[in-house]
Amino acid sequence: MIQDKPGDVGAWNLAPQTDWRRMSDSEHFVQFYEADVFLLNSLSGFIGTAINSGDGALVVATGAHREGLDELLRANGLDLISAKTRGQYVSLDAAETLSKFMVDGLPEPRRFTKVLGNVIESVTDGRNSVRAFGEMVALLWAEGNYAAAIRLEELWNGLQKNYSFSLFCAYPINGFSGEQFVEPLTGVCTAHSRVIPAESYADLVNHDERLRAIIQLQQKAKTLQAEIRKREEAEEELRASLVREQIARAEAENANRMKDEFLATVSHELRTPLNAIMGWSHMLRNDKLDQATMARAFETIDRNAKSQAQLIEDILDVSRVITGRLRLNMGSVDVASVINSAIDSVQLAADSKGIQLEVTLDPSVRHTRGDSNRFQQVVWNLLANAIKFTPSGGRVEVRVERANAALQVCVSDTGQGISAEFLPFIFDRFRQADSSSTRAQGGLGLGLAIVRHLVELHGGSVQADSAGLGRGATFTIRLPLAVDKKPGKTRKKRPENPWSPETTQRLAEPLHYVRVLLVDDDQDSLQILATMLSGHRAKVQTAASAAEALQMLEWYKPDVLVSDLAMPGEDGYSLIGKLRSMENLKHTPAVALTAYVRVEDRTRALSAGFNMFVPKPVEPNELIAAVANLAEPELGQLEQA
Repeated sequence: MIQDKPGDVGAWNLAPQTDWRRMSDSEHFVQFYEADVFLLNSLSGFIGTAINSGDGALVVATGAHREGLDELLRANGLDLISAKTRGQYVSLDAAETLSKFMVDGLPEPRRFTKVLGNVIESVTDGRNSVRAFGEMVALLWAEGNYAAAIRLEELWNGLQKNYSFSLFCAYPINGFSGEQFVEPLTGVCTAHSRVIPAESYADLVNHDERLRAIIQLQQKAKTLQAEIRKREEAEEELRASLVREQIARAEAENANRMKDEFLATVSHELRTPLNAIMGWSHMLRNDKLDQATMARAFETIDRNAKSQAQLIEDILDVSRVITGRLRLNMGSVDVASVINSAIDSVQLAADSKGIQLEVTLDPSVRHTRGDSNRFQQVVWNLLANAIKFTPSGGRVEVRVERANAALQVCVSDTGQGISAEFLPFIFDRFRQADSSSTRAQGGLGLGLAIVRHLVELHGGSVQADSAGLGRGATFTIRLPLAVDKKPGKTRKKRPENPWSPETTQRLAEPLHYVRVLLVDDDQDSLQILATMLSGHRAKVQTAASAAEALQMLEWYKPDVLVSDLAMPGEDGYSLIGKLRSMENLKHTPAVALTAYVRVEDRTRALSAGFNMFVPKPVEPNELIAAVANLAEPELGQLEQA
């Protein structure tokens, strides 16, 4: 803060007006220039004053600059021949001098001190002061050897500690064009005690003009910085896009590889039973087999035909899963009966390997709602898998127990286990821990993918755990418990085919008491879904955004929430997260609707807190069945009331 006399205009003259005349006899300053004429005029005054005063003068410059300087000095009446003869004025070629102390692209300190120290000492020779001009740094800068230029400036500073002289350095300003020179320019300025700007600024003699020029330069600098930031952001986005493209390409390549491996496996697995069937059929036609061999032939054909039928059914089930056409015949399921039937199917395989099957059942949690046949398929898949991967003499255990408000079925074994690397992908279709031609176990690797989808259709979840290879595995299924009903309050028996016209008509009955909050940002989807559910006698409230739904939840308690996932502003994942944090609504069943139907999308939705996942375009009966399944406990309570 200036506190001098207000009338002192000089105190307010803050614009820099430096040039070489203001430098002391020991300064090391740098002059930037746009044209050689400006440099030579400034340099002729600096060197000419020294010669006129009887002081020493040293010039290390390019040939063109040395000739131009000498011409100006002679034009000002200086006798250069006499000055050079006396040793007062020494003029050296910059490139030649530079070559005497450069080693591996950098100035070597001892050589530099020897070469330039001797010259400075000879020019001094009893004189009061020495003025030197060095252009070697500009040559290094022009070559792009910026580190060497900065290092040479530092060596000049070190030389001034042993010899008394002022040093004039010069750089063409166009050598610093571009944002990449911001830090190098700072390094050059730091190496000098004073900095003189180029002529476009130095030619301004009025302090007001200089202040205005500074403001313009500041504005340009701010603009340049903003442009640099935008460019950096654009470059970062390009890098991120490139990374995303590389990830997507890797995923696509991995998907193609898995598809090819799967098709090869399908071909192998379908041909293997065909080989036995065709071989024994050919031998039976020859009618040359004894009774024992014929019995063996019929047994082998029957076993391989069933194996192939199971393979085909698995492929069809996966196709139904992918297209969303897998349907359930919902009803009461006796879990104990289902497990016993599944064990009967695998008992022979277990006995042949000497595997002990153990079943532990809590009788209070033996009922759930679902499709008995499909649930038996789930248990059979898990048991068959456990027996397949458990060595002879091992043990497979099935436990049915209560887990909070859910029915839990655990199938554990003492088999080969699952590696930590493969465990996250155990339920993915087209994935196998070993898909090589030397694998020990056959199969398509679709069973667990089907298990997961069937369990999720039942409103449950399944997870796999393993301590590692050779340490067994445990598969845990959690399903909602069936609600006990008062005697006499039984529901009408439904037809076996839930997708027949009769069933579609009667699906209205289980939605009669159901309160549904429907959330979707697309008005057309919202209207058709609301009409669909209302047509089946559900009480529907609609919201066009997550924020609107949260406001509605302050006064409306739905039996089931049906929400789209992809919505602007706040999506369905955020909505379900907030719902699960509300004490009075955290157990509200929820159905996720989305056009994103990848495996990871389904997994993310269920992990976020949704109970079921229904892909778009929505099959009306699938959505109705999902809402009915999730609303079953509430309906049971209403019936009891």
